[in-house]
This record gives sequence, structure tokens and C-alpha cells, in this order.
Amino acid sequence: MADDQCRGRLATALIDEEDSTPMGPAEVKALHKEARSNMVPMLVNLAGVAACIATLVSGWPTGHWAWTAAVIVVLVYFQHCWMTIFHEDVHYTLYKGKWHNIRNGMIVGTLLTVPFSVYRQVHIRHHNKMNMPEDWELWPYCDPSKSLAFRRVFAFFDVFLGVWAASFIYGRIFFVKHTPITDPNTRRKIWMEYGIIVVFWATIWTWVALTGGWWLFAKIYLIPAFLVGMVQTIRKFTEHLGLPEGDPMRGARTVVTKDPIGKAFSYTSFHIATHGVHHKYPQMPHENLAKAYEMEQAEDDAEVERAKAEAEGEPIPVFPSHFRAMLDMTRYLPYPGIGVNARRDRAEMDAPRTPGNPTPA
Repeated sequence: MADDQCRGRLATALIDEEDSTPMGPAEVKALHKEARSNMVPMLVNLAGVAACIATLVSGWPTGHWAWTAAVIVVLVYFQHCWMTIFHEDVHYTLYKGKWHNIRNGMIVGTLLTVPFSVYRQVHIRHHNKMNMPEDWELWPYCDPSKSLAFRRVFAFFDVFLGVWAASFIYGRIFFVKHTPITDPNTRRKIWMEYGIIVVFWATIWTWVALTGGWWLFAKIYLIPAFLVGMVQTIRKFTEHLGLPEGDPMRGARTVVTKDPIGKAFSYTSFHIATHGVHHKYPQMPHENLAKAYEMEQAEDDAEVERAKAEAEGEPIPVFPSHFRAMLDMTRYLPYPGIGVNARRDRAEMDAPRTPGNPTPA
């Protein structure tokens, strides 16, 4: 019974946040209702993937290695956007109907080898416990029981083998001994989704082995998937690495870009980089997040809040471009911590390096 009540509270967290999240002015509340169709960015992403795969399969207009490499780079971007589509599904905001989000999420999850139900369980807790030890999505970086040495080694694995690291990180919540997912129906559903993933990919790998299409498979899946894993991890780090727990705007880097290219990237990735605002208003349609931020900054107390944050040594991390946000993140790469670990690591970063105070392991 207690487990059912807990799951009910967690499920409500992503469906009805507007009932409990501080919204600010009435105009910001209205932005929850002003949603446009997500079909355009969806179709742009699907068309991009289809066009790139068609080019790689046909060799049109040339099979030269430079052209192939360029097409793969474009394919990596659009395939990376599958994760943002997955993210919209788990919030039930990609489509108006809940079932359509679940159906699409199960398809995308099968392609990404992460069951939709697992991702939803993890992501709900990411919003409820952002940057805290209970944030399964940001393990091990937010886990105070993990040493800096362990986190450094895992960060290397996470970046360079991200295509497998993501499946491991999300799957932990289901497979660990102390799993919070104890409801038999939920576990049965997750086992079913894992079964679908195994059957689907076993079929694909068998077909490739029987036909000998390894180079084609490498071009359209293996190489892009390897690179997408790297991009996804770097994006995750850009969103949260080195930042404290608690306040959503301080615990996540937010990109509010003005230039047309930056806006195009934001639109096709469902404005995932406007991350602090998304954590503040999880159910707000993605295209309204930047507008909500700008409206809040126009409030009289916004300047007071910024000054308070800077006085406390934790300025609100808002950036005018994706590159600037990523650049800010890089200074924390040698100390890959989030939340309580970030605070602890900052003290070690700032400590003078003397014979009596060596660099921590």
C-alpha cells in the first residue's frame, strides 16, 4: 500500500506540476496553456534521419569518405534529438493524448535500449530530487558514497562509451538490490519492455550477420550511436555538472539564445537546453520556456534574486549560447561532481596545492 502511494505521488509529479510548482505571474501560468503542435520538430527530426540514412545507403551523390563523414555528423545530431523526443514522451507533452506519448516512448526506448517505463521512473525522481543523492539519473556524480577517483573513471566511461553507459545508468533503478520499483505490475511491464528490446536488436544483429552488411550497419547505426552517446553525456554534463542541489535555476545551466542558429538548434531539440526553467516548470510547453524566463526577469524582484545568488557564491547559470554553457561546464570535468559532491569538490578545487595538501585522488 505504501509503495502504491509513493508511486502515485511520483506519477503526479510529472503530470500535474502546475498545481504545486511556483508559477510566478499569471502570464507565466498562461504559458502552460499556449502550446503549439510538436509535429513540426518531430517531422524535421524524422526527415533528417531518413534523408541521412537514404544518402548513406544509396551512396548519393558520392561515396567519398569526406561526404560520408559529413552526413554521419548530421545524422548524429538528429539521432541525438531522439533522446529529447523521448524526454517529451516521458513528460506526456509530445502529444496531447497520454497513450500516444507512451506508445511513441516505447518505440523510441526500444531504439535507444532504454525501456520507456524505466526512463520514466528515473526521470520522475530526477525532477523530484534534482542533483540530490536520490537522483538516479545523475548517478554516480551526485552520490556522496562514490569517491572522486571512482567518479573520474566512470566519467571517462560515460563520455567515450555513452551508448552503453546510458543503458546501465537508467537500468540500475530496476536491477539493483535496493530498487524502489517493487510493484509487481510495474516490474512485469518493464520486463516485457526489456524483452521487446532484446528481440528487436537480436533480429537486427542476426540480419546483419547473415547478409554481411557490416559496413552499412556501421555507417547508419554503430558509428552514429557511438558518437550520439558522447553527445548525450556531454549534454548531461552541460546541464548539471558542478552545480548544487535544491533550487532548479541554480542546479541546472540554462541557455536562452537570441541568434537564429541557436534558436534552430533549440527548436529541433525541444528547447532541452533551457534546462533550469524546464525544471522549474516541468509541464510547460518547450517553446514557451525562454519566454517564461524573460517574463520572470522583467519582475521587480528578479534583480534582487540575482544579486542574492551572486552574494552567496552561486550565481544563476544562464548563458546566451550552447557553447558558452558547455565551456562553463568543462572546468568541472576534472572534478565530476553534482550536488553535495560538487560542493565538496569545489572546496578541493579551491584548496592550495602544497606538499601538505596534495591534489586529492
